[in-house]
Amino acid sequence: MVQVKVFQEKTSDLKVFQGAVNQFLQEQAQDIKVIDIKYTAEAVNPNNAAWTKWTAMVIFETEVPF
Repeated sequence: MVQVKVFQEKTSDLKVFQGAVNQFLQEQAQDIKVIDIKYTAEAVNPNNAAWTKWTAMVIFETEVPF
């Protein structure tokens, strides 16, 4: 069964966002097969590039429903 998991984070530190996605991937490594990961970044305030709204969608295949 193909499923998706969406992540969204507003942060000035990309590592925080990557950490959330990587944690999910590590925790589910035995149960999922990643098909694709798509992401976007949006400047929340174009006059202040310190904050970015990150969104990622992990598309994966699994036998275990989430």
